[in-house]
Amino acid sequence: MGDLLGRATRRFTRPGDSVLASVRAAWLEATGSGTVNHAYPVRRSRAGVVTVACADAVWAQELDARGEEIEARLAEIIGDPAAVAGLRFVVADHALPAPSPGPGARDPLPPPDPGAVQRAEQATRDIEDPVLRELVTRAAARALERDNGS
Repeated sequence: MGDLLGRATRRFTRPGDSVLASVRAAWLEATGSGTVNHAYPVRRSRAGVVTVACADAVWAQELDARGEEIEARLAEIIGDPAAVAGLRFVVADHALPAPSPGPGARDPLPPPDPGAVQRAEQATRDIEDPVLRELVTRAAARALERDNGS
């Protein structure tokens, strides 16, 4: 079964596709989190040169200056020194994947216990600035609620 599956999938993949997938998987670790939405490996030539789409010329130039370092990191992470024969950086913002959504918004907290709010208001009544008083009152109410095990 495995042999049949291997033969079937080989017909639909190009040489180097699995290496490109490995490069993509190692890309973030090799380049750092700052490149996430600005540069992405898009193809690998038969000679092993990986083309990286960059958001703009500044990113292409910056990554090109770090090219040898990035190649070495990729080889180390992938575990194959011959996996990447070179890197080519091009401006191709249309080829970048859509940015990953950030962490989801949290559900709002339920209002604090009225008794905790009342005690917090008594403790903060001498604060003159109304905005600051409100912020400190909310924080104090949550702290009092937590301390009481509510």
